[in-house]
Amino acid sequence: MNKSLYRRLALRLALGALLVSLLAGGATFYFESERVDETIVAFATQEAAAFSEMSPGLLSLEKKAQIEPLLQSFLANHQSHHLGHFLMAEVYDTDHQEIAQASETLPGPVEKRVDTGIHRFPLDGTPWYSKIIYQKRIYLQVLVPMSTAGGKPAGIFEGLYMVAPEEVQGITDRVTATALMVVLVVVLTTLVLYPIIIHLHREQEQLSQDLLIANLDTLAVLGSAIAKRDSDTHAHNFRVCLYALGLAERIHLPADAIRELIKGSWLHDVGKIGIPDGILLKPGKLTEEEFKVMKTHVNHGLDILGEFAWLKGAADVVGGHHEKWDGSGYPKGLIGEAIPINARIFALADVFDALTSRRPYKDPFTPEDSLEIMAKGRGSHFDPTLFDLFAASVMKDYQLFGGREDDTARDLLMRRGHPYFFMA
Repeated sequence: MNKSLYRRLALRLALGALLVSLLAGGATFYFESERVDETIVAFATQEAAAFSEMSPGLLSLEKKAQIEPLLQSFLANHQSHHLGHFLMAEVYDTDHQEIAQASETLPGPVEKRVDTGIHRFPLDGTPWYSKIIYQKRIYLQVLVPMSTAGGKPAGIFEGLYMVAPEEVQGITDRVTATALMVVLVVVLTTLVLYPIIIHLHREQEQLSQDLLIANLDTLAVLGSAIAKRDSDTHAHNFRVCLYALGLAERIHLPADAIRELIKGSWLHDVGKIGIPDGILLKPGKLTEEEFKVMKTHVNHGLDILGEFAWLKGAADVVGGHHEKWDGSGYPKGLIGEAIPINARIFALADVFDALTSRRPYKDPFTPEDSLEIMAKGRGSHFDPTLFDLFAASVMKDYQLFGGREDDTARDLLMRRGHPYFFMA
């Protein structure tokens, strides 16, 4: 697990904490505002009830002269509530006709909003209100039903209530305090979760690495078993992997392609498990019919790889390592660069190792003689450009592990090949 991952995790947790804090702060402001709104509406309802008690029975235009002074007095005498006070009050009869009004001086934009706003007169006894925010002040336009002492509908009371600056500041302080508390809780939670997540990730990473190593070891064992059955040597697959890896690195093949090259190199002849021993192990030259059967190992190998998604990338080598640059190979007769590059790289490594290794039916050729033999296939069997690069550099690899049947090639491949499978 690298530092980059630590930074990404820390950044994501920090962004998550910020998002949660913003959402919590917004929710707090909303609920605090709703709480104040409900308090003011309840207060307005009480005030409307109080005014109903002051007013003379049923409200009507005929009683305007009596009602308007009462409304003025009501407005002047109800300005001491700690939440704020009414700046404007109007009274309507049961037919929604205005009977009386009283008001203080209102800010122009607020007055315009009130005058042009749609009044939703309560029809079911439920108060209606609308919020107006202007210059950091909160105004609440409320309409509440009024009733007589006997409970009959008497009219509608409308008021414009200005929330006291102290209450607005209180809302702001409560929101700020709650938001800070949420931020603190989120930060503390993040600090607690961070090492836990790191620990769980390390465990998961270790399990993944163990599984990957098990898969790689299984491929190595399977490839070696097939190679040993065919050539009486288990080291062939490790050597040919290293030759192919060396050339791939020299041409700067991408890491993901190198991973598939290694898999394919291990499993290039896995299809030979489906070839009868009488043909696979025949010491002499195969007949035409026997060679047809031998060539089917390519398709057998592709069938085996097709069962595992993780091995699909190895199909380039398994399916193409017997193709030839001039199109005379099999199974598809591909020509030139139509042959996957991993197959072209592997073909050079496979033939070189076969020539420089001892087999039951032949002694090993020297690396110089092997390259001379292979040069005859330059441009026909092998990609000419890759052949030139291979011939110019393979001697260094040969001196390290060429022709050796001990664990030198295996150990070296594990050191050089495994890192490609554990790259971020």
